Amino acid sequence: MFIGREAELQFLESQYRLTGGKLVVLYGRRRVGKTETLRQFCKGKPHVYFACQESPDRMQLRAFSQKLLKEKIQASAYIQEFDEWEKAFRAILELPYKDQKKLVVIDEFPYMCRNNPGIPSILQNLWDEVLKDFDVMIVLCGSAMSFIEKDLLAEKNPLYGRATGIYKMTEMGFYDAIRFFPDYSNEDKILAYSILGGVPHYLRQFDSNLSLTKNIKQNILMKGCTLYSEVDFLLKQELRETAVCDGQYTVK
Repeated sequence: MFIGREAELQFLESQYRLTGGKLVVLYGRRRVGKTETLRQFCKGKPHVYFACQESPDRMQLRAFSQKLLKEKIQASAYIQEFDEWEKAFRAILELPYKDQKKLVVIDEFPYMCRNNPGIPSILQNLWDEVLKDFDVMIVLCGSAMSFIEKDLLAEKNPLYGRATGIYKMTEMGFYDAIRFFPDYSNEDKILAYSILGGVPHYLRQFDSNLSLTKNIKQNILMKGCTLYSEVDFLLKQELRETAVCDGQYTVK
């Protein structure tokens, strides 16, 4: 069951309804529900949803090509994959969606750029040259907030000034979060929110049919459960490795 995120969905829908090319950046910390929100937004619309992987550039391009070619674009009649990113991005214009906007969502976009730093420049050139003048909507999503803010959208970077919409997703507010626990008392709803915050991934770990005490024991304190190791996971994901340089620890 999808809960909340009315403001985010309204923003995405408003971009979708506008005519002309739309380049949208949606980002935020891990676990706040970006992927679920985007999938909810895509329901009922012809679209391409591509989830980037931490894989070599060639494999990434092959996977992206396959997503586009499955939509029966013209190129699917004579190739099995694109040999370069420019051709792949340009093929978005071939999506056979008739009078509906050509919607492409690229989730975890920073993974795509990690092994090919030139991708933002390729996309920028194509956007300026042709994509912005057609009825397309490209959504770039990412959890690496420093990359999005400093390496993608900051001044002097390729996509600076191109985005038609930028939305930073944060945790859910209290009244949306407690909808995960409709049968809890008001006191337990407050306690659950104080423990889990407004992070949908954390809220879903609790079973609303169990008492708050049992949920804490089974889903936080029990070794092996998701929330037990969440702190270690976030530290490894969000902090870069340290290295020794001249006898001092520095950040890579």
